[in-house]
Amino acid sequence: MLRLGVDVGGTFTDLLLHDTDSGQLWLAKVPSTPQDQSLGVLDGIRAIAGVAGVAVSDLSTILHGTTVATNAVLEKRGARVGLLTSEGFRWILHLAEAWTPGPLFGWMIYEKPEPIAAVEDTRALTERVAADGSVLSALDEAGARVAIAELRDRGVEAMTVSLVNSFANPAHERAVAKVAREEAPALSVAISSEVLPEFPKYDREVATVVNA
Repeated sequence: MLRLGVDVGGTFTDLLLHDTDSGQLWLAKVPSTPQDQSLGVLDGIRAIAGVAGVAVSDLSTILHGTTVATNAVLEKRGARVGLLTSEGFRWILHLAEAWTPGPLFGWMIYEKPEPIAAVEDTRALTERVAADGSVLSALDEAGARVAIAELRDRGVEAMTVSLVNSFANPAHERAVAKVAREEAPALSVAISSEVLPEFPKYDREVATVVNA
């Protein structure tokens, strides 16, 4: 069985091909293609197949990873992100999480990361969904439209929607995303119930903002 691993970096795309029957390994490296990462991946697949003397159709598994997004976050080269969250949660990325490991570690200082979405580019929407998915407060769609227009006019380049308990009921997030695509059709829109539909709001929000 031929299993291929591909790692796309900012400069090079590295490939490792493993024959699980014989244990033999082959390596290849090709330039990455930032304008379309798939081009470099396909070039690499053809290159390593040539090195190993096998046909591309003989590959049974392709495993793909990339550091491109990680590098963009670390180097702050990503898009300027607008964040739409629930009323009362506008500062959650800045407050982050508190972790108290115990008295033995009381001397440690937690340095919070700088939020990717600035509070100036964050808007809180009127709505509320309970943890069981029931709607406690209907979405103020008109207010959401105004907030989205404000962020668009401020020059954000991507939009994130992360509402409380959307993992249990994504209806409000989907409605806000629909409005966002109407008011700002040129911007990409990421919603947390699709990116990471899990309970912890901070984790879900960070993942979605990074995705955007």
